[in-house]
Amino acid sequence: MPRPTMVDYVHETPSVIRSQIENNVAQPLVDAFAEGSFSRVRIVACGSSRNASLIARPYLRRALGREVIITEPYTFCTYEHELPADEFCFVVSQSGYSTNALAALDIIRAAGRTAIGVTGDPASDFREASDLLVAYGVGEELVGYVTKGVTSFATFLMLFGAGVAASEGRLDPASLRADIETMLGQFEAVADQVPGMLAARYKELSTMERIFLIGAATNLGVASEGALKFAECLQIPACAYELEEYLHGPNLQLSPDYTIFLFAVGERSWKRSAEILAATKLVTDRTFVITDCPDMDADIRLAPGGDELVGPMAALPVVQMLAWQLTEDKHLWHKHPLVARFDAALSGKSENYVDKEVL
Repeated sequence: MPRPTMVDYVHETPSVIRSQIENNVAQPLVDAFAEGSFSRVRIVACGSSRNASLIARPYLRRALGREVIITEPYTFCTYEHELPADEFCFVVSQSGYSTNALAALDIIRAAGRTAIGVTGDPASDFREASDLLVAYGVGEELVGYVTKGVTSFATFLMLFGAGVAASEGRLDPASLRADIETMLGQFEAVADQVPGMLAARYKELSTMERIFLIGAATNLGVASEGALKFAECLQIPACAYELEEYLHGPNLQLSPDYTIFLFAVGERSWKRSAEILAATKLVTDRTFVITDCPDMDADIRLAPGGDELVGPMAALPVVQMLAWQLTEDKHLWHKHPLVARFDAALSGKSENYVDKEVL
């Protein structure tokens, strides 16, 4: 049986998410939250888990009615681990072997608090490091570039927020389930559009050298994951910026050879996105638009409607499928030979981790 690819995992994602809902995977975290009185939530995460947290944060803030903070594990361990009594804190690692996440769990435990670990692999090192271990239901990914784990962890966080809101009598969790089902329909439609987008603009996409990805709220989380995917797979600079933050300096380096991905899913960002796109096109024609706005020219078009804090997740296949196909076409899976020395000198995973990247 051939080894699964990132594209295979894109197509698996809807069934994974439906399984998460059916199995109520967020309930253990909802129950832990209910044991205290918390006014804010801190998610300790890096990499794709951090990006998934960025995707979920707008919905999570609204559902919880509380502030949600996302902190990288090193920063948490070194600078930001005061752990006030009213802060609900948990640590995420899809693999369960990330050394910085394991260190964060140790910090929490040493402070006398419950070390809550959320992972995709309950048999990983997180099992011993966590006082409460929560599996978010992604299953196994046999490639080193997180794919279904991003969408499924973002969904897990939204289910957690909806679960807390339901327990406090502020939300019917069926509303989120309906919004997720709408998003999954869009997700599948987007995945179907990506090969056509790639074929139509192959010369531009296969010669990208510097990339900006821009969007606001949930769209920014998608852009951030896109920046990571393009950088780690295609090995080129890719930066994500909030919609207007892009205007405050990054735009000054634009030239006709820059590539811009604009994510504008959700009516609140349509007008400003259209203005920014028009200005950007005065400098570069290498612009790619992913939107549900009927009045904008789009490379990937979503149907308007649905919750705009949930719906932008449907755009993730754009960056995931492009990253995989272009890396495959250009034979870029192997890194520069010196990267193997870097990995041997300093790894972010524990000794029990089986490396999945090709160096």
